[in-house]
Amino acid sequence: MLDSFLSYVFSSQWRVLPVCLVLLIAATELSYHCGLRLHLSKDEARKGQIGGIQGAILGLLALLLGFTFALAVQRYETRRTLVVEEANAIGTTYLRAALLPPSHQSAVEDLCRRYVEMRLNYYDAGQDPEKLDAAEEGGALIQRDLWTHAVAAAGEAPNPITATFITTLNELIDLDATRLNALRTHVPGAVWIILLAVAASGCYVSGYASGASGARSTFSSFVLPVLIALVISLISDIDRPRGGLISIKQQPMIDLQNSIAPAAPQS
Repeated sequence: MLDSFLSYVFSSQWRVLPVCLVLLIAATELSYHCGLRLHLSKDEARKGQIGGIQGAILGLLALLLGFTFALAVQRYETRRTLVVEEANAIGTTYLRAALLPPSHQSAVEDLCRRYVEMRLNYYDAGQDPEKLDAAEEGGALIQRDLWTHAVAAAGEAPNPITATFITTLNELIDLDATRLNALRTHVPGAVWIILLAVAASGCYVSGYASGASGARSTFSSFVLPVLIALVISLISDIDRPRGGLISIKQQPMIDLQNSIAPAAPQS
């Protein structure tokens, strides 16, 4: 249940940001009023401990933010690279279709065009589960049709040229599975929980320090929570580039679609 909740919250930057803002500002405000009690008590020994604790927690928070950011960026780069690799595999499959027996060439070329369109539909679907499922099912059907043509072509012309087409088609199918796995692999939920806990603790201690000093700090009360919330929402957007400002550009696939489009009839 917790994993489902985290998946729902962190699937969109527009949900992560308000949740983090509410959590961190609430922690800061609560701790500020607790710190005021310490200020009124005139307990200087306890006040002296706050600075060290605050520095340690904020240092740990910086370390966790850096680690999580690097993890999300690594996965983002993997997904972006797979777009190029998949476009190359489809393009090579399309070109090698010309080496097949004439009875299969045009059908395979048309299937490759439809496959590219299905891939673009998948990315355009965003987070709509029905559109995503339809695009996945459509892609799987086209893969089966391509494989049927490959088997038939190998039976008609069992030679190394046909084998190169089958090798390329295998790569296309393998990349589809790799791409889906990359899209479904995200920063673990446990990392998000620890990150939020440390972020809330950092804001709590900062607010407590402001209260203990008897002077409210605008930076501790508002700027720090907002900055931390923005960084966390940015990391979640990079980790799940579908529901926010960051997306994986599909230009390689669009370029391929344009390059293999059927030639316009000459008048």
